[in-house]
Amino acid sequence: MAVKVDLQISDKAYEKLSLCSEQLGLSPNQFASICFEYVDISHKGILAAARKFQAVSSPQKPAMDKNDLEKHLQNLSDEQVELLLLKAAQKRKS
Repeated sequence: MAVKVDLQISDKAYEKLSLCSEQLGLSPNQFASICFEYVDISHKGILAAARKFQAVSSPQKPAMDKNDLEKHLQNLSDEQVELLLLKAAQKRKS
C-alpha cells in the first residue's frame, strides 16, 4: 500500500531527484521511495547535514515525533533530502 507524502525540496534537490530517477528508469516517486527505504541515518554525510540543520534550527522547535514520518520528512533540509537521494542511487547501482 502506497502512502502519499508531500515534500518541499529545493530546486537543486528536485533536479538531482529527476536526474537520478531518469538514469535508473524510474519515476521520481519510485526513486524517492527507494531512497527513504534504504537510507542509513548513521552515514557520515547525513549526520553532518543533520548537525548543520540542527545548528541553524530554532531552539524552540519541539522534539520530533519519530512515529510521524510525514512530519519528519517535512523537517528535513534540502541538503538532507539530497543526501538521501544520492545514497539510494549509489545503493541501487551496486
